[in-house]
Amino acid sequence: MQLSPTIRISLGLVCLTVTVLLLGKSMGFAPDWARVVFESRRIFAENMAVQFSAAAERGDLNLIRSMLQTMIDRDQDVRSAAVRSSTGELLARAGNHLASWQPPPEGRSTPTHVQIPIFRGAERWATVEISFAPLWVAETFFSLKNSYFGLILFVALAGFAGYFLFIKRTLRELDPSNVIPGRVQAAFNVLKEGVLILDEDEQIVLANTSFAETVGKTSQQLIGFKGSELGWKGYRTFQHRKLLPWLKVLQDGTSRIGIRLTIERTDAPPAKFIVNAAPVLDDQGGRRGVLVTFDNVTELEEKNQELNLTVSKLQIVTEEVQTKNRELEFLATHDPLTLLLNRRALNRGLEQMFNEARQQDRELSCIMCDIDHFKSVNDRYGHAAGDQVIKMVSAILQKNSRESDLAGRYGGEEFCIVLPGLTIKQAAGIAGRIRLAVREDSAAGVSVTMSFGVSSLRSNAQEPGELINQADKALYIAKESGRNRVVAWDDEEMTDFAAKYEKRKAKRADNQPGGQLSPPDEQPESGQYLEEVRRLTV
Repeated sequence: MQLSPTIRISLGLVCLTVTVLLLGKSMGFAPDWARVVFESRRIFAENMAVQFSAAAERGDLNLIRSMLQTMIDRDQDVRSAAVRSSTGELLARAGNHLASWQPPPEGRSTPTHVQIPIFRGAERWATVEISFAPLWVAETFFSLKNSYFGLILFVALAGFAGYFLFIKRTLRELDPSNVIPGRVQAAFNVLKEGVLILDEDEQIVLANTSFAETVGKTSQQLIGFKGSELGWKGYRTFQHRKLLPWLKVLQDGTSRIGIRLTIERTDAPPAKFIVNAAPVLDDQGGRRGVLVTFDNVTELEEKNQELNLTVSKLQIVTEEVQTKNRELEFLATHDPLTLLLNRRALNRGLEQMFNEARQQDRELSCIMCDIDHFKSVNDRYGHAAGDQVIKMVSAILQKNSRESDLAGRYGGEEFCIVLPGLTIKQAAGIAGRIRLAVREDSAAGVSVTMSFGVSSLRSNAQEPGELINQADKALYIAKESGRNRVVAWDDEEMTDFAAKYEKRKAKRADNQPGGQLSPPDEQPESGQYLEEVRRLTV
């Protein structure tokens, strides 16, 4: 919105007046109401401390409590009060002191939190803590009426009204509208192009109807404005305004033709013009002003913009399609709860890494891990807590995985990590580090442990599924042998052990009623069997 010269001059005078008032306050000529209130609060607290000291000498805590409550009931500025012993114990309090009291920084009282010591004899016995309301919580009318801010606001409003009336009356005597005869104005109003006539000071002395309607004003409203003050885009600063074509004409008297300018409008899109400017000369050839014409090419520019916008929209649609495709690909390859790879994406990545590792004779290891007793977590704490546990575990897996590793949720509470370039010993070390991190962390107040099985391409796995199966068998043995441990698959020893374990498991299934295996924690193990498990456990 373009302000009239009268309003702008009035605002300038108001700003000058307010600046003088603020300068006077900064130099100490205005009273500091906040300081006065703080001093009164401090004296009040000291008086109360003297009374509390007398009661402390007699050991009368009931009197102290009664005085605290009476103080809060009678003084609306006091929010809470308390007497705190030198050991930090609250001996007496009134009001919601625990919520209202904030220990002042460095132990020094503030306008809202005052503390005064109480002495019993020569020894400091306790401290009076009083929490006051903020200094500016009074009603709006009161704060305006009794504050320096209210004075400044009154002077600004009253001064603006007085300045505006005075300046308006003064400028009425300087109206330049009589410079151009009415018949000349009527002749220019017939033209389709916008026309401005500027004097030597760049002030508008004539504006035809076409230009006035374009900028959203009447011809009379434009009289007196400077041509550079109409809101030309890119010509806001003084240095830029000197480049406007009519100002250059006033400087050198040379006409300017075909200059593109854009004017910004508050209630309509910007208007674009092709501007021509020529000097207005008197009978002696002296420059008396500038004649400026404005050919409105806004519609043509809008068509070009629409064409460019269509091309841009096509690019945006293409980018959106590509983004959606990436999002769909992410959703299709990642688990929605943990944001780890899902089983299908993990198997596809493992197959590629497996083939590359065999072709290049490189190391490739696999870790299968499972949350111990996860069903009991869901049963005891609920599925929401179980989801938090799974998220916590997945975050730890991601933190301990490299960018080249594959980490995925294999199903339920079971996870898998594929580690290219690492031996089974190195993979077991990473599994151990994850095991400790999970054990020491907690989610939703639930602590869990994990068991790990580790396998390697060096264990003669012939296909990706066999590599995972070896790690899964090692994981099962880790859970059978007590959980919360890491078991690494060894091609020679673990294979024999797994065969023995399968026979033992089949035998227990035959002896169990209904052919069902009892839970791992309830299955008795021989000392020799457990010793062999511990030997294979990392």
